[in-house]
Amino acid sequence: MLEGRNKREWIRLAVDMPAKYRIIDGPARYETARMVDVHHHGGCLQCPQHLRKGEKIRIVMEIPFSGQVNFTAESMWSIPDNADGTYRVGMKFIIDDPQAEENSHKLYHFCLLHHSEG
Repeated sequence: MLEGRNKREWIRLAVDMPAKYRIIDGPARYETARMVDVHHHGGCLQCPQHLRKGEKIRIVMEIPFSGQVNFTAESMWSIPDNADGTYRVGMKFIIDDPQAEENSHKLYHFCLLHHSEG
């Protein structure tokens, strides 16, 4: 059985990438955020607001050399980041069609290549 942060099912890659997000059942405006880690099926978003567990969000990111990718994700947890008043939000990508799966792979593989260069 997997236990704790060191025994996760997916390897997380530390990143620092701009993103925009909006709450699906909320206002149609996008807020700015940063993706701070990525794995095959989700990641951690640093954003200016607390998101409730289970809240669905739409995420838009630019991946160099691949263009814009969009994700629908579900918030799994949200905790304050005391350093700057933002929140860290763990999320799971909702992979419900081939395009969502392709976007997830594009993001992860870009981050994997970029991570191994640093």
